Amino acid sequence: MFPGFGTLVNFLLVLIGSSLGLKGGRFINPSLREGVIHGIGLFTFLLGVKLILENKPETLKVFFIILVGTALAYLMDLEGRLEALIGEGKDTTSAFVSASVLFTVGPMTLLGCILEGTKGDSTLLLSKATMDGVSSLILASSLGKGVLFSAFFVLIFQGSLTLLAYFFGNFLSPQSMANSLFIGGGIMIVIALKLWGLLKEVKSINLLLPLIIALFV
Repeated sequence: MFPGFGTLVNFLLVLIGSSLGLKGGRFINPSLREGVIHGIGLFTFLLGVKLILENKPETLKVFFIILVGTALAYLMDLEGRLEALIGEGKDTTSAFVSASVLFTVGPMTLLGCILEGTKGDSTLLLSKATMDGVSSLILASSLGKGVLFSAFFVLIFQGSLTLLAYFFGNFLSPQSMANSLFIGGGIMIVIALKLWGLLKEVKSINLLLPLIIALFV
């Protein structure tokens, strides 16, 4: 299998799943859909807590990464620029961010990309792709087309990590991964609260920049 195969499958399954969710969402019982979304929110919250507890960050370094990263993101108005690029409103942007975080934050993404890039083993990413495909169907039926756009974030983010691993080996230090996963855990808790209808005013797209910065410093 070629480098990026797992990410390509992941991209396609999210694209297909979210497309089916958008077209068939009206056939899903609203109460069932709400219950599943709340369940996904709970899973996201628990996974966020798990990432925080399992990873030992460089506390001061992480503080400055979050401080500088979010400040830069707000100064650049990343969420406003994304809304303009997508051509949709805040709800679509929020759905995009929620799905993107759910699909890319976590050890399966980082380890899966490194394994595929360095050893050609796509098993972990393919397992993740299956879960993402099913989740995208339910998320899209409730949150809308922003979930569909998240497939492209998966393609770019995971594809970039896989190619970096392919050309430069294990380029991510264990401590950088721990810092990023710790930040990612916090972001997942924020996303879970947004899925439950809380923290609606938080511009979660701006929280992604510290997550990415933490991987490389």
